[in-house]
Amino acid sequence: MKTNLYLARHGQTQWNEVQRYQGQLDSALTLLGKEQSKKIAQQVLNKKIDLIITSPLGRAVDTAVTCQKTLNKPIINVDGITERDLGLWQGQYANNIKNEIHYDEILHQFTALKPTDGESAIDCGTRIFNALKTLITNHKNKNLLVIFHGEALRCFLAKIGQQSTRNAYDLFANGCTLHLTYNHETKNFQYKTLEAK
Repeated sequence: MKTNLYLARHGQTQWNEVQRYQGQLDSALTLLGKEQSKKIAQQVLNKKIDLIITSPLGRAVDTAVTCQKTLNKPIINVDGITERDLGLWQGQYANNIKNEIHYDEILHQFTALKPTDGESAIDCGTRIFNALKTLITNHKNKNLLVIFHGEALRCFLAKIGQQSTRNAYDLFANGCTLHLTYNHETKNFQYKTLEAK
């Protein structure tokens, strides 16, 4: 018995385009972002998706709604998969904070350090892990398209043993889709393929 998860980063936003950290703030999809959203749906068109799950942030919801037009499947919002809270770094341009103390450790590693008033990578990864485990338990043997965020994706993958020393911008292009399976007998995630980048 297994559940398939197709984890997709939302389409490009206005802030992504200028490398401005969004965290739990938001900005609208660009024209490219809207096209990338359509491509996500095409990437999973033959995967027999049963349900589209999205973070409640507007950029993820807009991506999910675009996918729904092609996939014709219901959408549910799940608060637990929202983007990492980057605290006082939210709204800042990457170039303006890259010299901050612990910048590399906070955004490239999986540690308990966090920006001021923000969330650590470990806390974010654990939150995403718990939210996805609940979804998997409630949707056994289903194929789920999950629309969420680059940094949340980085933290979650680190939580299940897929650690990297690169940041989310480098790891996950807007509109990329990764395939994970969850085996209900062994209770393990298996990272399968990078569908597109």
